[in-house]
Amino acid sequence: PLQGIWFGLSFGSYGLLTWINSLFVQINLQNIYFNALLFAMANLPGNVLSVFLLDRVGRSFLLIGSLSAATLSLVAFACIASMDIINSASNDDASRFGSPKVYIVGAACTFQACTVVAWNVMAVLTPESFPTAVRSTGYGYCSSTGRIGGILAQLVNGYTVQKPIRLLSIAAITMMFGAASPFL
Repeated sequence: PLQGIWFGLSFGSYGLLTWINSLFVQINLQNIYFNALLFAMANLPGNVLSVFLLDRVGRSFLLIGSLSAATLSLVAFACIASMDIINSASNDDASRFGSPKVYIVGAACTFQACTVVAWNVMAVLTPESFPTAVRSTGYGYCSSTGRIGGILAQLVNGYTVQKPIRLLSIAAITMMFGAASPFL
């Protein structure tokens, strides 16, 4: 199960982290650099949440919860982006709930914070899962599985960056796989 989590988390988080500016351009966000700064600053709440919740909630529950929340934020990101693309195509800028762009950036920042929590949990949980004699070998094996996920994400996202909804959906599916892999 750890390899599945590493793969899904790497695919989703590294995949979007490196393509976030291109993704913001594709969904017509203004001032992509400010939005990317907000996305990067979402690391701080993720780290703070990790510190306070890791021992209180429990590693497994926090890991599955953060991966599930990251998946839901990607689904929200994709849904809001698709509605915004439809609205911009019909030139309907008026929204009952404010600008969809704010919600898109909020969903992206929520995703980033949740993946930071998941990475922090993985940094603690993975070594604890192996006996001392093979701890570094087990961690290295899991990490290499994650690297494969990160490499595949770059290939897949490079191919799908012109279709942001598809890119976000693929990332959400792999994150969901990561969240579900302890139960498989």
